[in-house]
Amino acid sequence: MLDAMVRQWLGARPLRTEGPGPRGDGPDGSLLARIAGATALNEGWRRVRANKGGPGADGVTIRAFERHLARNLDDLGEALLSGRYRPGRLRRVVIAKPGGGRRRLAIPGIRDRVAQTAALVVIGPQLDRRMSEASFAYRPGRGVDDAIAAVQAGFAAGRTWTLDGDVTRFFDRVPHRRLIEELAIWLDDGAVLALFALWLRSFSRFGRGIAQGSPVSPLLANLFLHPVDRLAAAAGCLLLRYADDFVALAATEQEIAAAQAVIAAALKRRGLALNTIKTQVVPPGQAFTFLGRSLTAPASAPPPAAGRRG
Repeated sequence: MLDAMVRQWLGARPLRTEGPGPRGDGPDGSLLARIAGATALNEGWRRVRANKGGPGADGVTIRAFERHLARNLDDLGEALLSGRYRPGRLRRVVIAKPGGGRRRLAIPGIRDRVAQTAALVVIGPQLDRRMSEASFAYRPGRGVDDAIAAVQAGFAAGRTWTLDGDVTRFFDRVPHRRLIEELAIWLDDGAVLALFALWLRSFSRFGRGIAQGSPVSPLLANLFLHPVDRLAAAAGCLLLRYADDFVALAATEQEIAAAQAVIAAALKRRGLALNTIKTQVVPPGQAFTFLGRSLTAPASAPPPAAGRRG
């Protein structure tokens, strides 16, 4: 089913789900029926409204969508179930980054943000439970402070050599085919995979890239980099990641060099690359910036515990 769906998607032919089903919220409903159900769509709308974001390319604002809210949510649910749903165009904007440079955002319309958020309401918790402990971004109960605390704990454990890593244009370069194949490992549901394929195609028609500004992009970013987390841990280094921003910690210069090679190879196999300009090995006692915080591993660290691995 997956191969046929991906071929259909890459061929730019209209995707359809497995067909209409009951629009219910109960445990007996299909996964798509739960996403299209009143509970998930209303929660999706509540979160989109709370974020107070702007319109997509269609110009429909939160206030305009709310004027006919019941009808809009009902129509969206029916379109999702029947296979008629198609995402609209994204509004593309460029904003300044706090630390300099520019970030390109691609913002779906309100209707599409509600649908994507409803999908997160339904499938997000079950996927999050399987995510790596190395991942801190956009996850319940986790955030920047937790990531920084984990780095400090790594320093205290004797891991004072740091790889301050950056992935080259990560959000622009994630390959769609590989991403859908990865998602299929986590989510055994052809109809929902087809829905995500539609969203990916709305992000870019060139087979690469996930939209910064889309509700589902943080989940997809974490899912796509999850195997890199696992490979780094298997190699014996401590990798701590916030979306595509990460550090890896090791006890010696040799270990951190080996970790860099493992991470670079893992990214290459996924169609990505380390940014050789921004990625650096930081020795103990030298400051670096991670998630906007200046950090310095102690120059004199306690010896690592005997038998410590991972």
